[in-house]
Amino acid sequence: MTKNYSLLIAPTIMGPLGAGFAGDKIGRVWLPGLTRREIESQMENWAGAFEQAENENLAERMARYFLGERVEFDDPVELTGFSPFAKKVLTTLRKTRWGQTVTYAELASASGSKGADRAVGGVMALNPAPLIIPCHRVVRSDGAPGGFSAPGGVKTKLKMLELEGSR
Repeated sequence: MTKNYSLLIAPTIMGPLGAGFAGDKIGRVWLPGLTRREIESQMENWAGAFEQAENENLAERMARYFLGERVEFDDPVELTGFSPFAKKVLTTLRKTRWGQTVTYAELASASGSKGADRAVGGVMALNPAPLIIPCHRVVRSDGAPGGFSAPGGVKTKLKMLELEGSR
């Protein structure tokens, strides 16, 4: 079955944010820090041909998030191609709510893989949908932010945690 791909560009106070859809599931999220054209180019690399998505509810929630408003993202995410371990980690992470943080070790344990802290870090680097799957909420055991592969790196992660009142 062929999937239809579409792209939603949501304007936020920090710049455009992109959400790429595979059918009705979110397959990719590009956080602010890229231009609209850069987001479109990355969407082309991921999906090839795509249409413009219409999802005012998601666009509004994304914009409100970056204004510091408490919003939840329960939108379905496409995780085809991920290992069972990665799917479990990403699914478990989605239970972490606004203003909460979890350490890599805690997330490994909660996912049923105690001691797999570094492997959890590797999964975070592959997260296809940051914000929707809140990898910015995962921190090191010493409280340091750890890595963040989105545009702006750790600076963006810290800003997102600050918006949620976690820092």
